[in-house]
Amino acid sequence: TSCSSAITFIDGDKGILRYRGHDIADLAKSNDFTAVIYLLLYGKLPNLEQHKKFFLKIQELSKVPGQVVNVIKAFPKAAHPMSILIACFASLSALYHEKYGNNVSNENLDFGISAIAQVPAIIAMIYRHTDDQEFIDTDNELSYSKNFLRMMFGDALDNDKSTLFAKALDKIFTLHADHEQNASTAAVRVVGSAGSNLFACLSAGVAALWGP
Repeated sequence: TSCSSAITFIDGDKGILRYRGHDIADLAKSNDFTAVIYLLLYGKLPNLEQHKKFFLKIQELSKVPGQVVNVIKAFPKAAHPMSILIACFASLSALYHEKYGNNVSNENLDFGISAIAQVPAIIAMIYRHTDDQEFIDTDNELSYSKNFLRMMFGDALDNDKSTLFAKALDKIFTLHADHEQNASTAAVRVVGSAGSNLFACLSAGVAALWGP
């Protein structure tokens, strides 16, 4: 069903997009993606200390379980990336069930932050698996976007290009951080309305996103 959002205001005809009342151009210019995530989750932009603690939490939760790594490796290299991602989320739903069950409303939001933290590494591993390359571990010295680029391409990018591309990715991620009610968002919301495990909901979203 159609609904109102307390997070995002969008008017495509007028070129307006706001998160929590902040214009998207201002957010993209002055904040990195992790600060925007914080804004979406908690309703306000973080100060320096809050940003630092939040980024440390993302780093702490970014380790992809070995079982998920094995799931990726089990797929043929010609497999469609979306099929592998669906399987990864299904595996994560099993791994996190004992700790969280179907509870996605805990106050510290660790369940959701775990997904945000692990998706870059999972995507990078899927890409490298289908390209027949070895996986690259996360580097907690790097920013969210720069770390993602490194896990994807390793040393193929020099530092100047990596920095430039990471800034561009931050802006792209910010623009897509929250959606209007498109097909994949609707799929996640419908499955979530049944009280399902968060990662199962994300699997449904990926399945919808897979289509043309």
